[in-house]
Amino acid sequence: MSTNFYLSINASLFLAILCSRLIFLASASSAGREVLRVSKDYELLEMVPHDTSSFTQGLTYYNEHIYEGTGLEHQSHIFQHDPSDSMTTLRRIPLAPANFFGEGIAYYYIWANDGGDNMRKEHRLIQLTWKNKRGFIYSLNDGGNPKKNDSQSENSSHLKVIREFDYDTVTGEGWGITFLPHTNEFYISDGSHFLSVWDAESLDLKRKIPVKFERKVMVDGELTSESLDVDYINELEFVDFETGGDGTTDRDSGEEGVCSNDDTECNDDTSSPHKQSMRIL
Repeated sequence: MSTNFYLSINASLFLAILCSRLIFLASASSAGREVLRVSKDYELLEMVPHDTSSFTQGLTYYNEHIYEGTGLEHQSHIFQHDPSDSMTTLRRIPLAPANFFGEGIAYYYIWANDGGDNMRKEHRLIQLTWKNKRGFIYSLNDGGNPKKNDSQSENSSHLKVIREFDYDTVTGEGWGITFLPHTNEFYISDGSHFLSVWDAESLDLKRKIPVKFERKVMVDGELTSESLDVDYINELEFVDFETGGDGTTDRDSGEEGVCSNDDTECNDDTSSPHKQSMRIL
């Protein structure tokens, strides 16, 4: 039996670039914050300036900072912004080679041995490219809080490329990417109606999932269902974390976590109390 994803049109907690503004949206109630606009699907929390010359291709969030990936040849960068300070840009890292076209990005982490008896989170950022079939992994391990006037320090390990990798997709292109911590997987879009699923550590392809849109139609006077392929899938976000009982976790918060080698808490497949949900925006 094949597994399909069905398109969801609900807005959820996410960020979006619109013209010259970065828009903060939330589907949940925003207690204590002024709400600029309310719709049935979201609340508009804030609008901050955004560089109109940046051809935004990806957004992700880690440790109270916004990371933006931009595209176009000779113009692709990774930016680190501070949303608490009018989106001040803290770091600006050009994509190399310069003729590559940057695409989707995602924050993620892996569990790595600290050299002793414990496993520790390694925080990372992954970036796709459009037609170059090359991806990049950046280190986020120094916490991402540069000292004043030292945001571009060459001594910082933050946003240093620690790995390059080759990949292929249905269309041969890279578009959007998101991380599922519960299964330790990436979901990748490529403009087709398929999502590619990669293992987050090996980056090996595990499976491909077709995305369908289901609708009711009349056939010979009878109401029936039909499924249509959803092409040109682009932006993906893994959202709507729900905790069961009184369980709390730092697994998706960007905070440091430590576990022992024989501790099942290191296994994201079985230990997370969160409920999975994905939105195709």
